[in-house]
Amino acid sequence: MILPCMWTGVEGWSYYYSDTTMNWTQARAWCRESYTDMVAIQNQEEIEHLNKWLPKRKTYYWIGIRKIDDVWTWVGTGKALTQEATSWAQGEPNNGKIVGTQSKGSNEDCVEMYIKRKYQPGKWNDERCSKLKTAVCYTAACKNDSCLYGECVETINSHKCDCFEGFYGEKCEKVVKCSQDELIVPHNGSVHCNHTYGSHTFGSTCQYSCEEGFQLSMQRPLRCTASKTWSEQPPTCELVQCQRLSSPAKGSMRCSNPQGPFTYQSTCTFACNEGYILTGSMTNTLQCEASGSWNSSQPICAAVRCPDLQDLENGDISCGGDADVRFSYGNSCSFSCAPGYHLLGPSRVTCTSAAKWSEQMPRCEAVTCQIPNGDESLITQCSNPLNELRPNSTCTFSCSPGFELHGTHTTVCSDDGQWSDIIPTCKAQGCTELQNPANGQIRCSNSSSSPDSAEITHPVGSLCLFSCDEGYEVEGAFSTKCTHLGQWSSKPPTCTGICISFTLKPQSTLMALTSGVATGGVALISGLSLVVWILKRLRQKASKFELNSNSETDTPPQVYKSSFDSLI
Repeated sequence: MILPCMWTGVEGWSYYYSDTTMNWTQARAWCRESYTDMVAIQNQEEIEHLNKWLPKRKTYYWIGIRKIDDVWTWVGTGKALTQEATSWAQGEPNNGKIVGTQSKGSNEDCVEMYIKRKYQPGKWNDERCSKLKTAVCYTAACKNDSCLYGECVETINSHKCDCFEGFYGEKCEKVVKCSQDELIVPHNGSVHCNHTYGSHTFGSTCQYSCEEGFQLSMQRPLRCTASKTWSEQPPTCELVQCQRLSSPAKGSMRCSNPQGPFTYQSTCTFACNEGYILTGSMTNTLQCEASGSWNSSQPICAAVRCPDLQDLENGDISCGGDADVRFSYGNSCSFSCAPGYHLLGPSRVTCTSAAKWSEQMPRCEAVTCQIPNGDESLITQCSNPLNELRPNSTCTFSCSPGFELHGTHTTVCSDDGQWSDIIPTCKAQGCTELQNPANGQIRCSNSSSSPDSAEITHPVGSLCLFSCDEGYEVEGAFSTKCTHLGQWSSKPPTCTGICISFTLKPQSTLMALTSGVATGGVALISGLSLVVWILKRLRQKASKFELNSNSETDTPPQVYKSSFDSLI
């Protein structure tokens, strides 16, 4: 039998209790089936009301609290029981009676409320859910439309509305409103609002935006608050500002600023000094965009780079600066050769603004001395072939026959490619000038092996022949030759007069005289004719003399027959 307790004329909770006992699970099922749920105690006033209104029962009453996962929970709302809402009896909850240190019996996971108990009335006690007790139920006073924008709070035999932020009124049906006039539209901008509960009411948001090239001073949207004010002051639209740029090292920058320095639509053009090129950017002209960024990174000026110099064979290259700039504009490189080599070409080159070296790269050539050429009579013998006269090579000198060496016999090629001594010369050797013998002549001639020399009349190999005037004869060698010692092979001869003597016996003389004058005249004429003829033969023989010897020292053989044979 159910004993109803309904309060007439009041829209609030109504309480009911069963006239039979049942366990906790059965009690809740009965309350939910017949009413709203088991009673949920919300405050002390409600406890006092129930303790006063409900009849006394020996087993007391089940209420809507149960331990779930070790947490005391309001089963109707599923919310945990807070410390402020508890009304435990002294020493409770204790999960059963304690004997020593051990608990006795099953877990006490359900809650009963003492009604009209002598001690601690209206307090709670944890109890085993299987026990039989009276159920206390309720029906809710709150309906779905009791509070439009708020939470309906059940009270004893009534309810009240706890309005959400921004709402007010008996049923929370009214919403606060913010001033539309405070939404100032910025210059070069606009504002757009979204309204949830009405125009410019609580929860309305207004988002500002700016035209291209401008940006908001504050990005957050404005929100209408419960205090009827906007959450922020309206922002302004400011001209977009890009990062300030500066002229690059070794270059220049020229900017155009239609709206202000380094602002939206500003452009800056970069250029480099001679010998430098722009790098690090896709363009030489940057523009400030609406995003507040330049359309490309700022370029820098880098020195132009000349081609890498190849290693110098038999030499070294020395360049100034670090490795990354040693072949860059304005940098110079010098060249040197290893010992025994000399540089052919420039000793220094510089990288020009055209990215080219100022001169062609030199080369190191082996140091050689020039071939020690002399006159035709100089004989040269060298330690190395004439096209490989390297330092420390030696050459010795001598002269052809008939010539004398003037200067050093040996010279050495030095490290600088110069001979240690002046190349010697060969001077022709000769004999002294011969004088014509008295009553005679000299006729000289040079042989094919005699050296030509304008300074020497009688060079080595010269041959001189002597002859005498008529009536004279050569006394001595008919010829002489200039030897390699610079001396004549023989002394010059002399010309002596010819004397003819006649020896006649007395009887012959007498005989001749007696022969008469005619006979004597004939004999005298015949004798004179014979002398003249002999002299002529001797002169012809001297003029026909020939040199048959190839020796410089031997007198040419002179072959004569017996005096009479030679004269005939």
